[in-house]
Amino acid sequence: MRVRSELWLSALIVVLAVPVHLAGLLVPGIYRDPAVLLPQDLGTDLVTLCVGLSLLVGGAIATQRGSQRGRLVWLGALGYLVYAYGMYALGVRWNPLFLAYVALFGLSFFALASGLMRTDAARIRDAAHGRVPTRSVAAYLIAITTMVAALWLGEEAGALLRGTVPPSVVQFQAPTNIVHVFDLGIVLPAFVLAAVMLLRDRPWGYVLAGVLLVKASTIGLWVAVMIWLSAQRGFGSPPAYTAFFLTLTLGGVVVSWRFLGRIDAEPTTRR
Repeated sequence: MRVRSELWLSALIVVLAVPVHLAGLLVPGIYRDPAVLLPQDLGTDLVTLCVGLSLLVGGAIATQRGSQRGRLVWLGALGYLVYAYGMYALGVRWNPLFLAYVALFGLSFFALASGLMRTDAARIRDAAHGRVPTRSVAAYLIAITTMVAALWLGEEAGALLRGTVPPSVVQFQAPTNIVHVFDLGIVLPAFVLAAVMLLRDRPWGYVLAGVLLVKASTIGLWVAVMIWLSAQRGFGSPPAYTAFFLTLTLGGVVVSWRFLGRIDAEPTTRR
C-alpha cells in the first residue's frame, strides 16, 4: 500500500509537470525573466522533462519491484525536483504557470519527505555494505562542497568587503541569488552530513549519499545544458567556469554509477 501511494504521487507529479515544461519550451513569451536568465529557464524545462521525470518514473517502477537501488533513484529524482521547482516558484518572475510551480514544489517536497520516512535505511545499508566505494563517494561529496562553497562564498564575501551587490544578483536583476541560498543553506550541508555518516557506516549515510548523488548529477546536467543554451544566445561563460562544471557533472555521473550500480548486486571488494 505504501509503495502504491508513492507511485500515485509520482504519477501526479508527471501528469502536472509534462504540460508545464512543454509550455515553457514551446509557448513564446511564457517567461518574463531577463534575457540572461532565459537559458536557465529553458535548460531546466529540458532536463527536467527528459531526465528528471524519467528518473522519477523509472525509480518508482523499480521501487515497486523491491529494488533498493530504484528507491534511491526515485528519492534522488524527487530531491532534484524539489530543488528545481523551488527555483521556479521563488526565482522565476511571475507568469501564468506560477500556481503549477507551487503545486509541483509542494507535491515533490511531500513525496520526498514521505519517501524518506518510509525508507528502511538499515535495509539500504545491507544492500550496499561491502559493495559500494564509500570512501571515494565521501571524498567526492566533500570535494563538491568545498569547491562550490568557495565559489559562492567568494562572490558573496567579495561583495560584502567591497560594499557592493554580488555580480550575479546584478546580472540576474534579482533580489538575491537563490542558487546561493539553496546550496549554502541546504544542499552543501547535506553533502557534508552524508559524507560523515557514510564514513561512519551509518545506515542513513548510504541513503543520503545515494539521493544526493542522483540529485547532484541531474543538477550538473542542467548546468551543462544551461551553459550551452547561454552560449547560443550570446551569454557565454568563461572557459574555466564551463570546464569546472562539466568536470563536476562527469565526475558525479561516474561516482553515481559506481555507487548505485553496486546496490542490489553481488558483493565485491570495497575500494
